[in-house]
Amino acid sequence: MPGVDFRYRKFGYVALNVSDLGRSTAFATEVFGLDHAGDSPNGDRFFRASPSHHDLLMRQGDPAFVRSGWELETDEDLDKAYAHFVRLGLSPNWLAPEEVAPLGIERAFRVHEPLYGTCLEYYARMVVISSPLKNALTSFYGQTHFGLMVPEPKQLTEYFVEHLGFKLSDFVENWFAALLRAFPNPNHHSFAPVKSMTGDVRFHHIAFMVNSIDDIGRLFNRLKRHNVKIQFGIGRHPTSGSIHLYIYGPDYFVWEYTLGMEQFPETGARQARRMSAKPEDFDLWGAMPDISDMGQHPIALVSLAKPKELVAAQ
Repeated sequence: MPGVDFRYRKFGYVALNVSDLGRSTAFATEVFGLDHAGDSPNGDRFFRASPSHHDLLMRQGDPAFVRSGWELETDEDLDKAYAHFVRLGLSPNWLAPEEVAPLGIERAFRVHEPLYGTCLEYYARMVVISSPLKNALTSFYGQTHFGLMVPEPKQLTEYFVEHLGFKLSDFVENWFAALLRAFPNPNHHSFAPVKSMTGDVRFHHIAFMVNSIDDIGRLFNRLKRHNVKIQFGIGRHPTSGSIHLYIYGPDYFVWEYTLGMEQFPETGARQARRMSAKPEDFDLWGAMPDISDMGQHPIALVSLAKPKELVAAQ
């Protein structure tokens, strides 16, 4: 890929600040089915749905998206990525050993993309846990993706493709949303910028892949017992072909179960499609998302215009 000489293994994890860590922990384990994988001395709480050390990190604080973590294929790719961001003038920063050790990571650096100031953490070789998951509520496949609401998805997409080594799988006409994959990971998408109707930048959702339609059905019925509201689904995306169920968690963060996803070959992949934005084409099963609560409970990202707060949130 021109201009980008490093390769992704996968999207690694999302870090979130939550208003009530105990309540969010109960939701993540008792409703969503993640394993609580331990706490770090600085207050980070880890959750996993795969053999990785963690797939989600939460910490007590004002509700906010903090960063996304990206696992590269090799240590050499990590060094190439660091040099790449130095050439772009983005001032990446290596984390000290005492910072990466609690994360189960050997080496890592963080960098902020210049359009909205979102933080990306790049690393190689996260600890692999050989013992099986203990939470039996769900059979997770393990891979994840996430979405952010941004004012201009087209601009962010172009930046990620040109400078971060992503490829565009599909986009919705008028750039309502874009679906990007971290090349050469074959999953249809690892990151989805979605149009923000309020003009701010907000967390959209975190998704976990499951192994069976039974997992989605059980979650659907579990929501009733826990009085959890559905945000979107059950449905099937016309882009990736995934069966999905999005639900509201604490702080109005949106969590998704997703089953099945189009896989892209490293070479000879199809071109990105411009998908219809008509309501009748939004979901193959006719599902429509609930957007009422998202407008009333904005979960704002820390802005580049507030560098002190940006540093404090990392």
